[in-house]
Amino acid sequence: MREGLGDTVCASLEAYAVHAGGGTALCDGRAALTWREFLARTQAAEAALARACAGRLLRVDAGDPLSALVRLCAGARSGRIVLVADPAHWQRYGERLHTELGPVAEDEAFSGCDPAPCGPDERGDDATGPVAGNPAARFRAGPLEPFYIGLTSGSTGMPKAFQRSHRSWTLSFRLCLEAFGIGGSDRVFVPGGIGHSLHLFGAMLALDSGLRLDIARRFQPKAILRRMEEAGSSVLVATPTQLQLLAKGAASEGIRLPALRRILLSGAKWQDRERDLLARMCPGAEVHEFYGTSETSFISHRRAGDPPGSVGRPFQGVEVEIRGEDGTCLAPGETGDIWVRSQLLFDGYVMGAEPMTRRDGSWVSVGDRGALDAEGCLWLSGRKGRMIVTSGMNVFAEEIEAALLQYPGVAQAAVFGLEDPLRGARIVAVIQPSGSALPDPQALRRHCLALLEPAKVPRAFQFLSHWPLTPGGKSDLPAIAAEIEHREAARDSVSRRAPA
Repeated sequence: MREGLGDTVCASLEAYAVHAGGGTALCDGRAALTWREFLARTQAAEAALARACAGRLLRVDAGDPLSALVRLCAGARSGRIVLVADPAHWQRYGERLHTELGPVAEDEAFSGCDPAPCGPDERGDDATGPVAGNPAARFRAGPLEPFYIGLTSGSTGMPKAFQRSHRSWTLSFRLCLEAFGIGGSDRVFVPGGIGHSLHLFGAMLALDSGLRLDIARRFQPKAILRRMEEAGSSVLVATPTQLQLLAKGAASEGIRLPALRRILLSGAKWQDRERDLLARMCPGAEVHEFYGTSETSFISHRRAGDPPGSVGRPFQGVEVEIRGEDGTCLAPGETGDIWVRSQLLFDGYVMGAEPMTRRDGSWVSVGDRGALDAEGCLWLSGRKGRMIVTSGMNVFAEEIEAALLQYPGVAQAAVFGLEDPLRGARIVAVIQPSGSALPDPQALRRHCLALLEPAKVPRAFQFLSHWPLTPGGKSDLPAIAAEIEHREAARDSVSRRAPA
């Protein structure tokens, strides 16, 4: 294990402020903080929470990464439970979160903590003393205490909130450092905001481990490449879609990243055909693909020699079973539900529910299906429900359908994910118009953008005048999907026959 890591999130900031105080801890492209400055700001935020007598549940807006990460660390160190939400999520679900979770402390609780703090000499000898020990801060951080609440959408399209403990995070950090050989003088780059769970994990991994973190406010490939080049970033935490776009951007700009040696990928399948572009961008880098979920954290990762197409073998300390519908363990090669047991599992849902998620004692299944081969490698075959994985994001069709049905010209809607080499899946919406005129696709797209995150907006719209129904009166999704696949196949056939 890496020395200095604590049992609670960000417990070692004082040590990093002493040993690497003048070195950069965090940079977002506009501003940077040294470890001493980051600790001072975190302590100022802890003090502000104590003065405000803020309750235990704390919301952190993910919009400004520097402020958000300072506040998240302050919340963690003062024993609070931090709800990280991007502005769009909070605008849509804030009222329900307040209703179901109880009082949520917001930005006012941090009043006065954001201006640049004075230097250590001006603050006195106790500048690195823990504010969390103040009796006014009535809570205590502990390994098994809850630390983080994340938001995601359930298979019904309704939001759900899941809770994780300090231990589930700190053990995940240690597994990551050991499995992927990260540490020492590594510099971590996270190419997007912490509203995305993978980006949040990468950012907190760096700060909790005493590694320099560079983070992008938004994904802009060329700007990110230049920043990685300037910072000498050696570790990249990204989705396969982001990596592919970065590699293409590097090729067009002639940018090389010789310092990059570790790439951590999750969220979708990395396409092997893009490896030549990647090798030109960073010839010395190793790609580490891992599989996990918000509820389980790490499950497995591919090592050298593991068969292509698999998601590798379980991490150390993670047990995986494949079970049939009757709950019995299946033999190698047989496909069933994936069940996981480890110390990394989430505490449970604190708002909403996911019908695909089940518990059996210390085991959890989130509805993913797959098989273990005779060598212990895990193969994913699909997911129950209608989840679509696009651009590294888990998207549920029902949420998009509900948004489409709010448009005046839409009578029925069904959403599917079609295979796409860039995004993993391309979201296609099928619509039955409510009148004789077809809705304008651009107007539909603008409508969706007003209600959904950009990655959830359909890339194409198809129209059906006759809407297939099951005998029970519900949309016949297999029949609709078959029609769309027939259209796509016909379109591809015409494209292949078209003269160059």
